[in-house]
Amino acid sequence: MLCLRQLHLFKQAVKNFSTENVIKSRAKNLQIPKISLHEYMWQNLEKWSDRTAVACFETKRSYTYHQLYKKSLSLTRFLKESFKSSKEATVGIILPNIPEYPIVFLGAIQAGLRVTTCNPSYTSEEIKQQLKDSKSRIVFTTQELTSLVRQATDVPIVEISNNKSYTQGAISFDEISSGDTGQPIINVNVNDIILLPYSSGTTGLPKGVQLNHFNIVSNLSQIISPEFALTKRTTGSDQDVVPAFLPFFHIYGQVVVMLQALIQGAQLITMPKFSSDNFVKLVKNYKIDVLYGVPLVAIMAVNHPNIKKEDLTGIRFWMSGAAPLGGSDVERFREKTNDKVCIIQGYGMTETSPVTIIQTKKLEHGIKTGGSGLLVPNTEAKIVSLEEPSLNGLETNKSGELLIKGPQVMPGYFNNEEANKDIFPEEGWIRTGDIAYYDEHDQFYIIDRCKELIKVKGFQVAPAELEEILRGHPDVEDVGVVGIPHPVLGEAPKAFVVPKSGQTVKSSELVDYVSTKVSKHKQLTGGVVLVDGIPKSASGKILRRELKKM
Repeated sequence: MLCLRQLHLFKQAVKNFSTENVIKSRAKNLQIPKISLHEYMWQNLEKWSDRTAVACFETKRSYTYHQLYKKSLSLTRFLKESFKSSKEATVGIILPNIPEYPIVFLGAIQAGLRVTTCNPSYTSEEIKQQLKDSKSRIVFTTQELTSLVRQATDVPIVEISNNKSYTQGAISFDEISSGDTGQPIINVNVNDIILLPYSSGTTGLPKGVQLNHFNIVSNLSQIISPEFALTKRTTGSDQDVVPAFLPFFHIYGQVVVMLQALIQGAQLITMPKFSSDNFVKLVKNYKIDVLYGVPLVAIMAVNHPNIKKEDLTGIRFWMSGAAPLGGSDVERFREKTNDKVCIIQGYGMTETSPVTIIQTKKLEHGIKTGGSGLLVPNTEAKIVSLEEPSLNGLETNKSGELLIKGPQVMPGYFNNEEANKDIFPEEGWIRTGDIAYYDEHDQFYIIDRCKELIKVKGFQVAPAELEEILRGHPDVEDVGVVGIPHPVLGEAPKAFVVPKSGQTVKSSELVDYVSTKVSKHKQLTGGVVLVDGIPKSASGKILRRELKKM
């Protein structure tokens, strides 16, 4: 048996070893306010109350910050009266990106309720599953979606209508948002759950992610900190314009676009339906200051024949997130814009509210081609081995799974203890499921998803690497790569390719193109299939399980 002193020394050695190669943010630590999200959101209201807060790309209807605040409080009154004895009631929001979205979102939270945001393109069965799992008691939706929502649930429906007529039995949004104003709940516990978004489900069934006031206030504080802020705070006549086509039901569009723009006093331009034609109109008709997108949008901007250099060069920052944008794609973007637009990347996940890593011009080595950025304030990270069970951090430039620690990390999944055991390997740390490494300047590089790696004769092949190479072919518009079973190799990489409009390309040509650029185990042994489109989630992530079905 070990004596007490030996045991103490052993424990100390384990502790020291487990903290080895833990990377801390290079930014100054923040004093994060322990207040409710709604207090945080409205703290500077008087500075820009008469400025436009949100305007619709399609209908042009808009609200000032004062109108947004007043309508949200009217909604708060209605919800508090409706759910007097149920603090933990959940409000379902099934809406496209329209100006009323933040009114509903903040109105519900001010009433002390939880919010679950649902993809409006879901089927009735998918909506039913999320509303049931989240224990939703009321749903806000549009007149066009009411019939679909009624197939999924029998809870009360609040309907937003453009023509002032309402479906029989639905509650009028105009009526409940135009009456007497209520009072937000006070003496809030910042650990109360307010958001219940559902993970994308790209690697399994969707899970309810519990996020509290402190999680969201922390992440907003982190991304508007001096070292990382992209959107400028409104002063005098100077107000940033931020397009909002990333869906508000997704954590990226919800926090990074919607809430972050509003906390800075910016003007949001909401786009209910994203399309290439709408995007062309957006960049030609609006003076955009900061644009938040996904890799697909950056690639579209580079390749679209109707988008000219002068349509883009007025944009101060272009942020790409939700999936890695390859180094060659970044270079093509810079070439298209004469390097006049600062394109940066960021990284996060629903479970971290979402941002943990972002590039920045304000810290040395904060932007590197192909990188995802530096840790935001009050955040730590480590890379752990994919092969060994140890949770000790790996050294510089060694790939492994990325683990994150910080105040933005969720307390856990909703009613899913098994999933909680998997994602929290040790106290304070959360598994991201992503493969990454960091360099000598603490810049992180996201390589791929752990579960999406293709195993070729024991070698690990990252689909993202092959996708980036194929997008470099002059006749390729988009691509997705998956692993398929192979009798000798175990798995073989297979590519699904969307050719550029008007271009003809042969599958064999693309196989040869890749073979000249990669080692033998990374070659497209599974072949190439030409398709009309690549299935993707609302946040722009490739749905590889759908590709495998194809």
